[in-house]
Amino acid sequence: MKNQLFNNFNSHSNEQWQKQVINDLKGKDFDETLNFIIEENVKIKPYFDCEDLSDIPLNFIQQSQIQGVVKAWNNREIIKYKSEKQTNVLIISLLEAGADAFLVDFSGFFEMEIEVKKLLRNIKISDTPFFLKVENAALNLVKELQVVAPYHWKGGIDNDVLGRYFRTGNYDINQWIEMGEILRIVQNFPSFKTLIINSHLFHNSGANVAQELAYTLASAIETIDRISEQNVGLQEIVQKIEFSISVGTNYFVEIAKIRALKFLWTKILMQGYGLKEQNIPVISIHCVTSSFYDAAITPHTNMLRATTEAMSAIIGGCSALSVRAYDETFQESDEFSKRISRNISTILKEESYFDKVIDPSAGSYFIENLTFQIAEEAFTLLQAVENQGGIIEAFEKNYIQNEIKRNFEAKQDSLLKNESIMIGVNKFRHDEMPFNKMEMVEKKQPDVGFDLLTDLRLSQIFEK
Repeated sequence: MKNQLFNNFNSHSNEQWQKQVINDLKGKDFDETLNFIIEENVKIKPYFDCEDLSDIPLNFIQQSQIQGVVKAWNNREIIKYKSEKQTNVLIISLLEAGADAFLVDFSGFFEMEIEVKKLLRNIKISDTPFFLKVENAALNLVKELQVVAPYHWKGGIDNDVLGRYFRTGNYDINQWIEMGEILRIVQNFPSFKTLIINSHLFHNSGANVAQELAYTLASAIETIDRISEQNVGLQEIVQKIEFSISVGTNYFVEIAKIRALKFLWTKILMQGYGLKEQNIPVISIHCVTSSFYDAAITPHTNMLRATTEAMSAIIGGCSALSVRAYDETFQESDEFSKRISRNISTILKEESYFDKVIDPSAGSYFIENLTFQIAEEAFTLLQAVENQGGIIEAFEKNYIQNEIKRNFEAKQDSLLKNESIMIGVNKFRHDEMPFNKMEMVEKKQPDVGFDLLTDLRLSQIFEK
């Protein structure tokens, strides 16, 4: 049947197509007219065909997407901690409303004072993945968990040592000792991650996708090396890693970014650390819709952005998804906005059937090539960081901060000049009181000898 359908059509080479296009352009330059740059040093042709797949390691890219048994993503709700009782009641209500997992963010609280037993009352944590985002005393929390729930856990501890250093300048090398001890305690819990590698700070500071991947992977390499010093084996360390990635609004680019992360991580473990393919654990990727692209001026447009970001995350192959509420940027979200964000993931699963397809973008000439181009650019940046002694030394030299700042300023300048469009900000804007003016508070950075990263938003210059 396939041959019969195409018997009347002659095949044409890429070169023949380009010759025809040049003829149709009537003297206009092909490269300047039709090629376009979607990210720095990532140039995209106007069309692709099967010939383009022969120039990339297609089998390696596709195999890295399907490690082991692929399961549907879980809908992970992010909760700001208030008190044990209040947070416990909220967790139970969210699980009943469609969440599959939850992350409790303890930022601003001292974890030593928190009673885990009260926090997790009436929640079966052997079935429900739970994550605790902490800033200190992570070891004490894990030891208390051992007492109150001495059975199999699913979830993890998010104690981002490097991210905290890059944000605050506070760095305690002894925290690696604590993380190594935590890992040894939970080594028999394969579904409990204790090494969460975050991209959010790089993304929210204005990094492009290649920078975000490069600096995130450099953080992963630093983490492996530091934990290895605690007499923990490589296999045990890799098993405990989860990547937590921000997902932006550039639909196809973000799909390719997640696929490139899987490809690069497999490449690093095999070629850099000598792991055999069959010994590489299934990569766990938690995606969070971006706050960098949120707007406060016409805030309901954030729902549209969150939807495309969620689709990119799912098609790219995330393991877990957290969709931020549309009003989270400028106020404490109410039940309506939280329900809308939660239902984005539910609808994409229950009504769009995205959970029924393994690697839905596989074989796309465009996305496969885009995946490889982003991976190549990210790997080049990663090598530049490693050549400077790793991510800590590169950061202390201001190399990473300067690269990200340059990219952020270019993005913002493009928006100001209307060279790029952001709906509800510089196009189709409708000011909605009381959100049309955002108070911009300039935080004074501590003097640590180098610049620190901070969360920004692309639209903030329009909200003064």
